[in-house]
Amino acid sequence: MRDPPPVNEHQVPMFLRDKKSYDFNDWDLTTQQILPYIDGINHVQRIAVEADVDLNLVKTCLQNLLYYEVITTVPIFQYSNVYTVTPEINRLMEDKELQQECIRYVARSKHAAPTFRSVFKLYCGLRPATTVKDLCSRYDPRSLRINERHLIQFGVMQGLLRRLHKYPVKMVTDNGLQQAHEVHKYMTGQFNYDEICCKTKKSSRELDEIINQDDQIAVCWK
Repeated sequence: MRDPPPVNEHQVPMFLRDKKSYDFNDWDLTTQQILPYIDGINHVQRIAVEADVDLNLVKTCLQNLLYYEVITTVPIFQYSNVYTVTPEINRLMEDKELQQECIRYVARSKHAAPTFRSVFKLYCGLRPATTVKDLCSRYDPRSLRINERHLIQFGVMQGLLRRLHKYPVKMVTDNGLQQAHEVHKYMTGQFNYDEICCKTKKSSRELDEIINQDDQIAVCWK
């Protein structure tokens, strides 16, 4: 088995199966301490804060859980996120078992499942320049009995969707003046919005405001 990839503070850990199906009594105390905060919503940095555990220890524990395929990691869910389908979407069309698994996962209620046609329509509605908010405004997933957060999570976990990230780049100026804002040091094209927000404790909206006020900053999508 290959070593798991590094765990970053802006990633969100998720259990691959129902949490109740695991027996964690044999796991170390630190892992047991962070387990209650792994809910598919909290990112790694927030888990460390909520559990009152050193961030590096949390990363080590999560990397161990990744190694044993207990969890996976997905990007932070926000309605401003942009996703696009991958070629794996064809697998969803052909695999009936995967279709049923998908329907169960994305359903808003166990008693009222959505149709596969509705689920597939929403996946195909995700494309560059379309945010999750745009998708919800256009199709109203709730009226289709679909939980939009679970729709995205399932798509990412199964490789059906790929998140498109924004990478701000601060243009170099000739005057060599010291960077005016603390976030500017991360605007090198190497850090995406999620990473910058975690490192600076700013929301994506606050980051948008900083970028929109500075015509020397360009944003690359990839």
